[in-house]
Amino acid sequence: MVCVLDIESVPDTHLLCAKFDLQPELNELEICRQAFALQKEKSGSEFLPIPFHRVLCISSVLCDEFGSVIKIGNFGKKAKQTFLENLQSQQNLISKELLDSYESALLADFWEFFNKKQPSLVSFNGRGFDLIVLTLRCMRYNLSANALFEIENPQHNKTKWENYRSRYSERFHTDLFESLGNFGSVRNLNLDTLCQMSGIVGKYDMNGAQVYECFFGSDDKNKALERIESYCQSDVLNTYWLYLKYLILKGELLKNDYARLLDELIQKLPQTQEYYAAFSAQIKQELESLS
Repeated sequence: MVCVLDIESVPDTHLLCAKFDLQPELNELEICRQAFALQKEKSGSEFLPIPFHRVLCISSVLCDEFGSVIKIGNFGKKAKQTFLENLQSQQNLISKELLDSYESALLADFWEFFNKKQPSLVSFNGRGFDLIVLTLRCMRYNLSANALFEIENPQHNKTKWENYRSRYSERFHTDLFESLGNFGSVRNLNLDTLCQMSGIVGKYDMNGAQVYECFFGSDDKNKALERIESYCQSDVLNTYWLYLKYLILKGELLKNDYARLLDELIQKLPQTQEYYAAFSAQIKQELESLS
């Protein structure tokens, strides 16, 4: 099984207040903006250090070893439902306890799947962001990600040189940011530009920097989460499609099989998602160019 993975996160406002000595009475948006300004003054960039990123959404495209899509969706459905039910009793700011409970259950759902199934991973900058966030935040809740750190396991063909944390091996994890950038030779690649160059949809509806505004700035957290989940799904679809093109580049996927996989993908796209029209139209255009 292959798991194409992407996450979305928001700033951990409670940790920011403690670390940056911000007033907890501020609303979440103001806490974030003040922290961004302080971080930019310190480092030249508003991007917060990874421990300050709270996991809000984990999306994936699951496919078989031949690339055929099995499922497109999100982890933590029960966690989301419980979060929204308990949110009704909250006034103004969302409590730390409620956010922690949601994040803990979301992470537990993902790592339970990962530790059991041990799929091959595909990501874009997963080594530099997604997996680090997912593992660091696990430490907050004492969760295990043992399959990620395991080195010697003949049952899963893991060796000292080939495992999830082996940077130069793609057997367990293909990080397209690393692979396409020749493992650090080029560092300014981004998913949106690569997708547009390759004839793939690219960023849809929003970008990662806008997620915190969508979540904290919305009075309807259900709609906000649905929009963020849809955006995250569109990103894993972009990553999956780019991965197929990478397999063609390496000579591991024939064009006829590529066309078949795209045709299958159209059938699997959730028609209720806003990205459906954009992806189905772009896939049809790609299929026409292959015929």
